[in-house]
Amino acid sequence: MKKIILLLNLICIFIISSAQPREKELVALTNVTHHAGVSVVELVDPYLSILNYTGYGLRLEYTDSYYFNPEKPVLSSYSSITGLISSLTNPQKTAGVTYIGGNAAWGALYEYHDINNLVLLAGANVDVDFAYKINSRNVNNPVNIDLATNLNAMLGIKYVYAIRKRNLKFKANFEFPLLGCMFVPYPGLSYYEMYSSGAYAEAIHFSSLHNKQGLKEQISIDIPFKFSTWSLGARMHQLKYQAGDQPYSFNEFSVFVGINYDIVRFSGRKVKLPDHYISPGN
Repeated sequence: MKKIILLLNLICIFIISSAQPREKELVALTNVTHHAGVSVVELVDPYLSILNYTGYGLRLEYTDSYYFNPEKPVLSSYSSITGLISSLTNPQKTAGVTYIGGNAAWGALYEYHDINNLVLLAGANVDVDFAYKINSRNVNNPVNIDLATNLNAMLGIKYVYAIRKRNLKFKANFEFPLLGCMFVPYPGLSYYEMYSSGAYAEAIHFSSLHNKQGLKEQISIDIPFKFSTWSLGARMHQLKYQAGDQPYSFNEFSVFVGINYDIVRFSGRKVKLPDHYISPGN
């Protein structure tokens, strides 16, 4: 009889322990967004021409973010890669500039969650900015290259609005350069002359708020559908910088559409690949 009672107690303990939920370690998802849009671009580059050039372009953008510590979701990683190609002309339509540019950035954002449905973000990123510009009419100096790196401040707001079976996410992001370094050759000095004379230092300039001011503004809305989440929005980039008493400027306004999704990454010893997942990297 005692053995039967002992056996029943063991069975009860097993059933109770199996029914209790097991705590699992949280895994940080990576939120990814792909954007594509059309832009209106205005460019002033004294190295190529003293005239303003305006036109249209195509913009592509990739961004991702994830929490460093999923147990405390307040500090997140942020990275982005963007590209722009545009065709510009001067006011008289007598010459054109082809603009091909790209930007890569990585940074971190702190999130403040203590307001209902509202998240405030603040942080910084380091970026590398590149642009290739070619003037169809300039014979002596037909090409100019922009190359810069910056420490940028970032601010953001995210608001979640519930409607029926959907949670709409309204986002606003702001970014402006603080410190950096930029490559700006002096007008009239060709790249061949700069190469042959070794005068590279004259084209490298320290940048801060005294000679470089800019602002990137972006507003968007994420709309979830049955099998996907789409993003709609607008973006504005205003930039002015000066080197050697020559003013440069770049202005862009774009509207875009994109898709937003979450992915999970398994790597190392801490976050191992579950048995029911398969990967060619293992």
